[in-house]
Amino acid sequence: MNLGDFTGKHKTTSWLYTNGAIAAPRVLLVGLGEYHDLTAEKVREAAGNAARAIRDMGLSTAAIPIPIEATPEMIQAATEGSLLALYQFNEHKTNTDDDDKKKKLESLTFLVENEQIKATIEGAVARGKTIANGTLLARDLSNQPANYLTPTQLAEKAQTVAETAGLDCEIFDKATLEEKGFRTLLAVAQGSVEEPRFIILEYTPDGEGQDTVVLVGKGITFDTGGISLKGGGGMHEMKHDMSGAAAVIGAMQAIGQLKPNVRVIGVIAASENMPSGTAVKPGDVVTSYGGKTIEILNTDAEGRLVLADALGWAAQYNPKGVVDLATLTGAVITCLGHIAAGAMGTDEELMSKVKSAAVKTHERVWELPLWDDYDEGVKSKIADVQNIGDGGAGTIAGGAFLKKFAEGYPWVHLDIAGTAWGMKGSSYIPEGASGYGVRLLVQLVEDW
Repeated sequence: MNLGDFTGKHKTTSWLYTNGAIAAPRVLLVGLGEYHDLTAEKVREAAGNAARAIRDMGLSTAAIPIPIEATPEMIQAATEGSLLALYQFNEHKTNTDDDDKKKKLESLTFLVENEQIKATIEGAVARGKTIANGTLLARDLSNQPANYLTPTQLAEKAQTVAETAGLDCEIFDKATLEEKGFRTLLAVAQGSVEEPRFIILEYTPDGEGQDTVVLVGKGITFDTGGISLKGGGGMHEMKHDMSGAAAVIGAMQAIGQLKPNVRVIGVIAASENMPSGTAVKPGDVVTSYGGKTIEILNTDAEGRLVLADALGWAAQYNPKGVVDLATLTGAVITCLGHIAAGAMGTDEELMSKVKSAAVKTHERVWELPLWDDYDEGVKSKIADVQNIGDGGAGTIAGGAFLKKFAEGYPWVHLDIAGTAWGMKGSSYIPEGASGYGVRLLVQLVEDW
């Protein structure tokens, strides 16, 4: 360090070889930057860098000394960063000699000298593991190829999560959806041989009188665009179009284990969007669960159609807040890149809570306006509303459409098309699915 080889700058690491001076043969130095600039996110990033460096060295165990001034938030962040950075999606690899599969960090131990803070540290580690595992679950779901994760299989995964996390689970099949009038979800699904599913996960705390929060996820397990067919380039990434649903399932798993004093209901509309002789056509008019009619001008704007039914269904819970997550528009990537989700809503207090959770977790959002002026762009000439705007402000047009169905409760919409996958520059977010939204939703519920 005296030679200037390691400055401690944020996101830097350097190995020291001890030559027997201490029991550990190697010491990894990890830069955190200036102490007065230290944040939980910088700790999360540094822990991710450390975990990757240790794994890439081929080591199976490591230990981190915890200074007495470390806060529970920073310990939690270090736990999250370590686990999230080590994520690999190798399920479909058969080559056991693959270098990535051979490198595995099996244990990471936090060393605490002060017994008085040991229980606090253990609690922060446990919480970090729970939230990280929810995020890893969301990544696994989103990364699965569409032939391994149909709407039916997604529902089965949700059922398994419910059983392990102590949640109630109800799943509507096609016949039930027809009986209950989920016509827009059925319209999107009618071009595929895979039947749709509507998934309800419910966490109810002990006692009475708690607020109800509803989390809604778009669950398009593969999106070709339907009759309004997408181009072939990059279409394989449309397996990620159910990332909103993945985030809700991952968050519900963590919520069931953390047991906050808020009733939380996760709602997922799952379908494929495929072209065929039975597919919904541009110009068709369908009636949503809540009774509004929709002119479908573009079948590739299908996510908002399935959400229309889900948002209509959510009203029956008399929620104090509804937050939906959806990979809704490519336009949000033009607007915000792969850095933040676009946020729109009808309630300032709920939006403030979402923003606060986003800051705490570094799962960032940026609020876009949803003024009444934008309603004109989604007015239909032959139905109550049309499913695309008038050519401008595409992300806001999606929000303006959804607003028509989010009636009777506070509501925030998060367009996560830019953050669900393709994020770069973070030590703990790999290629592929990011699991964005899990940590934000859990924080939102715990802060309620």
